[in-house]
Amino acid sequence: MNGSKNVMPVLAAFIAAIIGGAIWALIVVITEYEVGIVAWAIGGLAGFAVSIFAKRITPVHQILAVIASLLGILLGKYFVYGYYVIGEVEGILTMFRMDVIRMFPNLFSTMFSGMDIIFVLLAIVTAWQLPAKLASNRGHAETEEPVSAE
Repeated sequence: MNGSKNVMPVLAAFIAAIIGGAIWALIVVITEYEVGIVAWAIGGLAGFAVSIFAKRITPVHQILAVIASLLGILLGKYFVYGYYVIGEVEGILTMFRMDVIRMFPNLFSTMFSGMDIIFVLLAIVTAWQLPAKLASNRGHAETEEPVSAE
């Protein structure tokens, strides 16, 4: 597989996942409630981003969408963790200090519930299936002949 053809789908998927994780964290901070369906949406967002920039979807693209969605979910959890551990007073850049990053794995298991696992699995399935489904729909639309107005 040509690596240069994967650059844009990879960048798009990871940017979408990072933005999705940040939006999820923002929703949690504002509402003080973790809406699991947003994790599922991160999977859809990563899959959609891959499908936009890949000319032909391969399993490599699907794997990249899955990895990006998992990264987005993990970042969303980390941003929430950083907000509550650091607090809003010290500033957002403080959450990227090494001592704060090192504490995250210790609290990782307490941050995931059974419901989180369900939404993570839904995100994985969506990130895997959506690019192929969208490419298939795009392929059908391109092969249909235009209807004559006569």
